[in-house]
Amino acid sequence: MDDPLKQPPPSDPIERIHALARDLAYGALNKLWGSRFNVSRKFEGRNHPTNQPVVSVGWYNLTGNYDAIDIYISNKWSDEYPPVDLLISFGYLQILDIRKSNAVETYTFLITQEAFALLSKPATPPTVFVSYSRKYSSALGLLIVERLKNAGVSNPFIDMNIQPGDVWHAKLEEIIRQSRYFIVLLASGTLDSRFVRQEIEWARATPGITIIPIWQPNYVDIDKEIPELGEIHAIRVKEESAQEYDTQLRLLLNRLGYGP
Repeated sequence: MDDPLKQPPPSDPIERIHALARDLAYGALNKLWGSRFNVSRKFEGRNHPTNQPVVSVGWYNLTGNYDAIDIYISNKWSDEYPPVDLLISFGYLQILDIRKSNAVETYTFLITQEAFALLSKPATPPTVFVSYSRKYSSALGLLIVERLKNAGVSNPFIDMNIQPGDVWHAKLEEIIRQSRYFIVLLASGTLDSRFVRQEIEWARATPGITIIPIWQPNYVDIDKEIPELGEIHAIRVKEESAQEYDTQLRLLLNRLGYGP
């Protein structure tokens, strides 16, 4: 897993708030800094000719490496991080103490449970393409898409309309090549579909994509020419029951980076 502290900040203002809170929780969980830390604001004078106050801000760890959290802020955010009061408004930080002396204000913050809860989700919602045969897997496909949306995957793609023609096929190929995960639902006759086979080949030719086959109860792995669909990579639905589908969909979410 890539170090989230080294990933570039998102551009969306709300996602930036979530990203900073998640990073603070990640650093605390991995003992880079504590769950309590200080932010100091020092009045340096006034800017001329605007007469605006000049304030320097420092983030300081209370245990271990004193400067670790300040170094992270500087390296990732270049001091253009979301305002701390927004993290408080979102429930990610709690003020424990405020001290004022001369021109310095020091705030002691606690990283809240809400911030640590962000670690059960991937830093960036994954892009997902669901490949399936309408004849065998429409119901399962819709169930998976609904579960993905409920977990936080904003726009998983599943082709619910028959739109023949080269233009639509080119569009499907483009969507697959832009996806992080390719989920293919496999029933007994799925691989008889040339369209599903074509989507699989597009996925296999896409660098960086993760192929996740889901075997339905009646699927038998007879096509050894496509190792990505084999048992070593597969999520297996062993029986037609609500409990079994729920168990395997939880496993799917774990594969996508979502915690229990």
